[in-house]
Amino acid sequence: MIRYLFLMFCCLGGQAYGQSYTNEVRHRAVFWTELNYVYKTSGKWSFQLDHQYRRQADDNGRDIQVFRHPLLQVFRPWVNYQLSKPVRVSLSPIGLWWNWGKVNQYQPITFFQEIRIIPQLQITKPLKKGEFIQRYRAEFRWPSHTDTLATSYIFLSDGESQEVLADRFNVRLRGMARWINPFHEQWYTHLSVEPMVVISPSLTHFDQNRTYLAIGRSIRKNLRVELGYLNQFAIQRMPNDQLRTYRFNHAIHVFVYLENVRKH
Repeated sequence: MIRYLFLMFCCLGGQAYGQSYTNEVRHRAVFWTELNYVYKTSGKWSFQLDHQYRRQADDNGRDIQVFRHPLLQVFRPWVNYQLSKPVRVSLSPIGLWWNWGKVNQYQPITFFQEIRIIPQLQITKPLKKGEFIQRYRAEFRWPSHTDTLATSYIFLSDGESQEVLADRFNVRLRGMARWINPFHEQWYTHLSVEPMVVISPSLTHFDQNRTYLAIGRSIRKNLRVELGYLNQFAIQRMPNDQLRTYRFNHAIHVFVYLENVRKH
């Protein structure tokens, strides 16, 4: 199913590039962390808070100092319900995003804010000694299109014209295939692929794919950590400059998962 979803994303991406663009390829070294705190009830409900923090090197493909500049910070709560043993549905009622990632040669650091609402479906099935996970997510996004270092973020208007405001809201569809495979007692490997489509009033196209490979260890029954490499391939378009950038972010990724110890 993920294979057909990815093909659909690529077909959608082909519809967006009818204009004549100059293409460039850029590489950037980054550092990502993600902390997940999960509270599981004795029933089918669980509650989660994840915090992401990212840093970035200079945007020139040569700098490897991944802690040089801020990139992103996220706080996102979740409510989860286990429909059946393999199927779980989730909702993030509101997520808060701070983004320093829209850099250019004239302004190396800008600050954009964003609010997201996210429903999600996850299906987990056994695969060999591990598990294969399919995850489908829709992100309803309200980003600022102005630099909020200079202009405060306002959810409804953000100080923008009605024309800009109409195109500010967008939806991103994300499909993920993940394989977690244990080996040598508490150790495991983690491999995932995650293509994405963005939908807005002016544009619908495939714009990003993430490939992740990591090794993890279960420290305790309720605590595990991962260290891995994440390749984020993104397509960024600047219509005013007729420029299309194929970006490869090369990320060192640290992941920590902690849940409560339940008494039976």
